[in-house]
Amino acid sequence: MQAAVISGTLERFIEKSVDDFLSSKKYRDIVMREQYYLGENPTLAAYLSRLEMDSETVDLFAKIRVPSGIFNRIITLLVNRLWFNGVQLDTPELKKKLGDNFDKTAKDIATKAAVHGACYGFWNNDFIQLFAATEYFPLADERTGAHMAGIRAYTNEPEDENHPWVIQLFEIDGYTEWSRVGTKPLKLFMPKRSYKRTVRRDALGEEVIGGENYPSYPVLPMYANTEHKSELSPPIKQKIDLYDALYTTFGDMSLRTKVLYWLLEGMSGNEEHLKSIKETIERLGIIAPRGDAKASAENVSLPYKEFMEFLDDIEDTIFSDAMIANPKKITGGAITATAISAYYHAEKLKVSDAEWNGWDFINRLLKLLGLESDKIEFKHETISSDMEITQRVNQYNLPIEIAMELDPLFKDDAIPKYLDIIAKESLGMSSKDEEDEELTGGDDTDGRRNYIDE
Repeated sequence: MQAAVISGTLERFIEKSVDDFLSSKKYRDIVMREQYYLGENPTLAAYLSRLEMDSETVDLFAKIRVPSGIFNRIITLLVNRLWFNGVQLDTPELKKKLGDNFDKTAKDIATKAAVHGACYGFWNNDFIQLFAATEYFPLADERTGAHMAGIRAYTNEPEDENHPWVIQLFEIDGYTEWSRVGTKPLKLFMPKRSYKRTVRRDALGEEVIGGENYPSYPVLPMYANTEHKSELSPPIKQKIDLYDALYTTFGDMSLRTKVLYWLLEGMSGNEEHLKSIKETIERLGIIAPRGDAKASAENVSLPYKEFMEFLDDIEDTIFSDAMIANPKKITGGAITATAISAYYHAEKLKVSDAEWNGWDFINRLLKLLGLESDKIEFKHETISSDMEITQRVNQYNLPIEIAMELDPLFKDDAIPKYLDIIAKESLGMSSKDEEDEELTGGDDTDGRRNYIDE
């Protein structure tokens, strides 16, 4: 890029960079992962479309696709496990300096990072702004490879070729903006300007009287894992494709298969005669064969139970590969807090990896703003059993507070929550409150609740 600036061909460099990015396999893969997250399955859709094109007859069933949405559930569980309660800094006043709705935007950035492999947060004067990997790509420094510049290209009407695109070049000393229609040359919309401007307002209007930039590049990447990869890894994607294909095939088979059909023996006649017999059976519910003729009803039973068990096995493997606890395995029956803790072990390791990347993102943002915080902490969401918590405390035959201090299950900061659980359990009350309903998405009829695992 430096050579393009020196030679006066910056616009052509920007045009080529944007065109190369939008036509690259990397961009297509990002879009594909977004489709899986939105509950679609482009692989299944493309496969069935080819079958439809190769077939001489096209019917309703050939147009049915049944994507599962498993990837969306995995991402939702992973991100909310870490970001549901937001991030805690030294003081609430310090947190306010990160802008309004910081936790919500940071969670959205973490979600896009998990889906696409990376997402970017731009500090826009007094708030953090999300740059998705579908619209922003970094430009590496030619000597060090560091992320010191980037291009953002987006449009509100991607299907309309005549709708202009916004092209922005972000550099450490400011940003420049162009507009572009189709493949036409860039048109300068705004020359390079500083990230922070001093504006004077009077009766005549506004006037920029000064500007400055940040001490470092203000577009910060966030990753979901150490590998900087999407959570839609090849093993997970292929198993989701298998799951969706089987579900679609079984649904197609169910729609095509007649649950009841009639076997006619000793009856002759043409096709019209047989249709007449069938219509008589359907209208009257009876048939009167002549002579030695026989008519018997036959049932077709599809292996539904075995098929669903196979799908459950595939789903379990997908969640296992993702290192995420499948909620169905926890809420499906009686299970102890100890078993829940063991089941969550792999997920805790997974979330810890995401937590380091979240911590790094916030730490770099604080440095960009000249702020410091000794504490950058997250609270993880898990599930436990109310009844077992009560039984575990009662086994000590000691005052409740002392028993909790002795038992390693109960962390000091969470003891008040456990005390509330035990009090409600002793009164025969459900420990579910509105927050639990919002988190679990439904009733908590088996006595389990969510609690903070610190």
